[in-house]
Amino acid sequence: MAVSDPDVVGDVAQVLRLGRCASVDLAARTCTVAYGDPDGEDVISADIPWGGFRAGRMRVWSPPTEGEQGMLFAPGGDIAQAVFVPGMYSTAFPAPGDAARHFFTFDDGAEFGYDPDASEADVTLPAGGKLTIVADGGVTITGDVEVTGTITASTDVIADGISLKNHTHPGVQAGAAHTGAPE
Repeated sequence: MAVSDPDVVGDVAQVLRLGRCASVDLAARTCTVAYGDPDGEDVISADIPWGGFRAGRMRVWSPPTEGEQGMLFAPGGDIAQAVFVPGMYSTAFPAPGDAARHFFTFDDGAEFGYDPDASEADVTLPAGGKLTIVADGGVTITGDVEVTGTITASTDVIADGISLKNHTHPGVQAGAAHTGAPE
């Protein structure tokens, strides 16, 4: 059979279809999809699962957005067994970049990026955004650190083995005297 054979093309059209996410049920991890029927009118699927970027030992949770375009994979042409794989740029959701920098961007302005050409990672949060790092084993930063704003520590700050909270200054007499500037 040739690829241009109408029967083959028709079978493929039943298995692979372009569609748009019509609704999302986060708790059920399903969505409905509007797809073009061969008769020319959009049809809305029943609730079907969406495909994830990764779903093994490493998993990614990134639900589709209503109106997001993707591909509907229907084994044997059976929409009841279909899976929606979102992630196709469209007029409603155009590509957010045009360079080698990789990033995740969100409607509220948050962005997590990495530029392999510059070997530089960046995180941008919208006004009022908050970043939390939970690492019971600790956090190690190698390199210079610049801070604009206040650093708050709940217990102590230790620099080169000297406690900010518990250090003492020798050669100071008790009373109203103050120590000089640190040396």
